[in-house]
Amino acid sequence: MKTIKEKINKLVEANRVHGRKGIAIYLAAVTLAIVLTAAFGSSLITFYQLKNINEAGNSVIAFAAAETGIEWSLAYIDETNYDTSCPENETLDNSAVYYTVTCELCGASNQFLCIRSEGNYKGTQRTIKIQR
Repeated sequence: MKTIKEKINKLVEANRVHGRKGIAIYLAAVTLAIVLTAAFGSSLITFYQLKNINEAGNSVIAFAAAETGIEWSLAYIDETNYDTSCPENETLDNSAVYYTVTCELCGASNQFLCIRSEGNYKGTQRTIKIQR
């Protein structure tokens, strides 16, 4: 009869010979998972950067619309009579850009005119406020 030591040695030898057959597939799967995770992460970061760049362009257009509202208000309101009403809300040429202007007297004794213009473009909003 075989001793316990011989049985253990036989099992260890069988494990050495047959136990490493699946290691190549396992390593390939792990390596592939790591590469796919890195590729997905970098593409996600690139996607969000492109989205931010596009929104930055929208921000510039919205700011220009707000500035147009301020300039139009300054040209429209009489310098000697601040009670003159603000111009109406305007939509610019392409109907996607618009600004909203509000005027009010401000300061310690309502001696200044405050003009607030809000420009909008494709969901991006920028506001300018001046005191005259």
